[in-house]
Amino acid sequence: MRSQQPNDVCVMPAGRLSDEDEAPPARKFTCDHCGREFEGEPQGAGLLLWTRGEEVRFEEPPLCEKCASSITIGALMKWDVEDEEEG
Repeated sequence: MRSQQPNDVCVMPAGRLSDEDEAPPARKFTCDHCGREFEGEPQGAGLLLWTRGEEVRFEEPPLCEKCASSITIGALMKWDVEDEEEG
């Protein structure tokens, strides 16, 4: 058996990748606003804050793309209205 030289090409047989080469399955989440299940990264997150005694706790529940967009747009519209009322 000879050693591989820098210009040698290693040919692998075509076929299915082994279990070690496969990408891990996408994580599943449930949207905290609408309850729809989705795979992949959340498109946004809510922010819940509460206190227990002196301790401040927070949670960032996942949001699907549709809910993240609608909540963001709703917040921007509300802030715009508040700015007009102040100005």
